[in-house]
Amino acid sequence: FKYNKTVKRTILHCDLNCFFASVEMLYNPELRDVPMAIAGDKESRHGIILAKNVLAKKAGVKTAETIGDALKKCPNLVLRNADYETYEYFSEKVRDLYYEYTDRIEPFGIDECWLDITESVPYFGSAQKIVDALLYRSRTEIGLTLSIGVSFNKIYAKLGSDLAKEDSYCKIDSLDDIRYLPASSLLGVGEKTGEHLKSYGIVTIGDIAAKTPDYLHSILGKFGYSLHRYACGLGNDHVEKVGTIKEEVKSISNSMTSSRDIYNMDDFKAILSIVCDSVAARLCRKGLFFKTVHLVVRNNKMKIRTMQTRLKENSDLSKEIFRQALLLFERNCDFSIPYRSIGVAVSDLSYSKESVQTDLFDTNPSYSLKQKKEELAIQEVRRRFGKDVIAPLRLYEDGNLSKVRNKNQTISERSKL
Repeated sequence: FKYNKTVKRTILHCDLNCFFASVEMLYNPELRDVPMAIAGDKESRHGIILAKNVLAKKAGVKTAETIGDALKKCPNLVLRNADYETYEYFSEKVRDLYYEYTDRIEPFGIDECWLDITESVPYFGSAQKIVDALLYRSRTEIGLTLSIGVSFNKIYAKLGSDLAKEDSYCKIDSLDDIRYLPASSLLGVGEKTGEHLKSYGIVTIGDIAAKTPDYLHSILGKFGYSLHRYACGLGNDHVEKVGTIKEEVKSISNSMTSSRDIYNMDDFKAILSIVCDSVAARLCRKGLFFKTVHLVVRNNKMKIRTMQTRLKENSDLSKEIFRQALLLFERNCDFSIPYRSIGVAVSDLSYSKESVQTDLFDTNPSYSLKQKKEELAIQEVRRRFGKDVIAPLRLYEDGNLSKVRNKNQTISERSKL
């Protein structure tokens, strides 16, 4: 559809409820009955709370506070390390649901999206039917609940999702619906800005709307103009079409840090295979192919070495990422100093497989459809039953080696379905 700025839009803001915690509770239903939170790694994230479930919220646990403060409020708080790869999988799964109703989707973080359903309404009957379908299908087909804001622009729609209860929606038709809400309810008004506005007697959204844009500019600078538009519902920024978001993907990467030194090739290959599988799975979900492979290794002296190689033809196979990364390591590194961290990235990304002239006598082609089918089958098994269900035997033989941190997650800590 051609975007028409003169038409009054119907905008949704969809926010997944307690997203990280909700995903963890899908894999571990017993966590629904206890206060639990997702916490960052103490070394890299200073031990802060990243997300929490409803029971933890009722106990006073807050996002971004330290683990120590959270445990003081809630001594029986159950903590889980963040598993960003799994969260990204579910985020994309929910977005696939959105795509069934509109192609105008703009992510606002991993768990929030704006949807412009203006042109979709005639096909589905009404905006209400689309909202009801999204709430029902997300809950029943994916297992995650949404809060949806409905309005005629992005700012009011975002405010609506903040006001909506879990697994419900809130519609905002005009300034009159929200004028008595605190000024801090508006997007962009943080604690400091809210206090600054309060010092000028501006407490509610209605107070902001009652001031002139020039007055707000005089106390807030350029943001004053934007804030006045936000409060009055004058923002007409369109929702980005999905295709423009995809173009921003430049590379995909993952890394693991072992709990002990890596002294030999067997250990190195075991961890490398897990990292490559993770990168390939994310490529698959985004429908991308790579042409350049990067390897980053860090030894136990904290020295980092980076290498890269470019392929003749693009690929999306984990086997090819592994093969190229291993060749880079063998050509440039040895085990005179043991290693602690292995990272792999792929770049030169595209959305289609390149056509290449094959060699009639080549018995080892670089791209195999059979290999691709095998990798898809493995990805599906891991998605359904947990990433640990298929892993290199070496990780099970060596308990210490298996305790590797993948973006703040320990493999051995992942509960089975």
